[in-house]
Amino acid sequence: MGRKQRRRRQQICSTFLEDLPNELFAQIFSYLNGVDAIYAFSCLNNRFKCLLIENCELFDFKSISKFKFDLVFQHQNTKRWKSLRISDDEHTPGHVEYFCQVYSLINDFPLLQSLVISNLDFRKTCTILSQLSSLKTLVSLTIKSLCGETMPQLDLPNLEKLVFGACSHIDWIKNFSQLESIEYTIENCHWFRNDLPWPSTLRHLRVIFDYEECWNFIQRSLVHLSLLNTLEIYQIQRARIPPNGQMWETLIRSSLPLLKIFKFYFNFEYSLQSPYQLDEAIVSFSTPFYILEKKWFIRCDISDRSGALLYSLPFPFETYTALKGTNIKTISTLLDDYNNEFYSNIFSNVKTLQVLNKSSEPDENFHRNGVINLTIYNDFDSIKWMHVLSKLQYLEMNCPTTMSPENFLHILKNAPHLHSLVAEKRILQIATEHWNNVSICDHLSRKIISLKLCGRYARSQYINNHEIQQIIRVFSSKCQHLSLCIQSQKDTIGLILENMSQLQSLHVNISGKAKPLIDMAWLQKEQTIFNSSNCIILSNDNNHYFWLGKHQSYKNLKCAK
Repeated sequence: MGRKQRRRRQQICSTFLEDLPNELFAQIFSYLNGVDAIYAFSCLNNRFKCLLIENCELFDFKSISKFKFDLVFQHQNTKRWKSLRISDDEHTPGHVEYFCQVYSLINDFPLLQSLVISNLDFRKTCTILSQLSSLKTLVSLTIKSLCGETMPQLDLPNLEKLVFGACSHIDWIKNFSQLESIEYTIENCHWFRNDLPWPSTLRHLRVIFDYEECWNFIQRSLVHLSLLNTLEIYQIQRARIPPNGQMWETLIRSSLPLLKIFKFYFNFEYSLQSPYQLDEAIVSFSTPFYILEKKWFIRCDISDRSGALLYSLPFPFETYTALKGTNIKTISTLLDDYNNEFYSNIFSNVKTLQVLNKSSEPDENFHRNGVINLTIYNDFDSIKWMHVLSKLQYLEMNCPTTMSPENFLHILKNAPHLHSLVAEKRILQIATEHWNNVSICDHLSRKIISLKLCGRYARSQYINNHEIQQIIRVFSSKCQHLSLCIQSQKDTIGLILENMSQLQSLHVNISGKAKPLIDMAWLQKEQTIFNSSNCIILSNDNNHYFWLGKHQSYKNLKCAK
């Protein structure tokens, strides 16, 4: 195609876009994340600027650069926003604090209906929690790492959905008498001082907990929820005692007459010397109440290494753990001829797959799934697993994993959406043949947007300047988020900032007992292009976090001069 033809085609496409009515763009923008829409369309012309201001209502700032964050707020009228997500994770360190310094929930977001606050440091919750009561239009609130003893009294008259992680002190939810849905993750708690005070208006309840000591408190708290139609119970840590389906049947018959959906996941010990306990657990979930009346089916995966998982079908939890052992036994109350479509969707809810042992193999019904996260804890045979990992985006390799170059290359070639990598330095060095495997390094260079080098033993993870040079060589072209341990800040952080021009966030853990002062004054002495206008620095002991705005490489900066 000649140059004139290409120019003509571009003009036709541009004209076609301009000819679309405002009503259509208004409908489109109302569904998009406003951050992406503004970044894509705000520079076109004044018409699109006005359309964005009037119609963008949903704003998700997770993993955003400081530059994009500032850009959005320069162009938008926040008083029209209906949905907001802010996050203090490693990709956006200091985001929530920065947000609170510049904007006020009280004055700037009068129409907000949905608010998500992720990874909030519990020491900084007071600032933002004190403003929540001003959001009288709020319908949905998601917030983690709360401490009930420091929670202020909140008055949110329209709140219908609450998703939160907290300790056992949750008396403050009594104020939300109109709640219909609660999703509660019990954090760092073995027992409860008081009963759980669920509002009697609940129709959906989801509880995730670790310790079996929480059992009695959870079950006892359900007796007053006569309107409940969906119940989800997920026990993550391994319990000593198997679950009892008869107890749940009695509770549901007596107190939960409207319950239609019951999802559960129980992790417990299994002894080959006492198989009757497992048999009793399975039988207790196999009564006519479960099978015929409710059509609630279960499955139990049993390992020869003293572990068992009993869960409702389809698999209800987002994380599936492939058990250790060479002999995995499966028992299910779902008959083979029940429903072929039901079987094919057993694992459709799974987003995260954990593989604990090389002998682990994918379940035969795992072919239709949405797994995007893979966490490996031992040797991994990619040949056996890749057919269920076609949508893989995040890969984590933990000790004592040994990833051969052949297996690693097979993953990289067959995971077109992979963009995030977490690994111990030793594992990655072996997998890349100490950064000398050209094909593997080329795939990493083209794919990886987020890289985190970490490990169980921090001392072995510290990276010297020569290794920094290798990381820069391989990952500088696309990497936006980098986390690693370094031996010294001298000449290291500046080297990274100078040569990794795509970075939006940087986390460094600096070796040694001495705690170097890393702040804006230090950054200016390093003669980088970053300052208080395009960088935020947070420090916590030996960990230092940089949230970066727009920048250009040192080479481009020197050329400009």
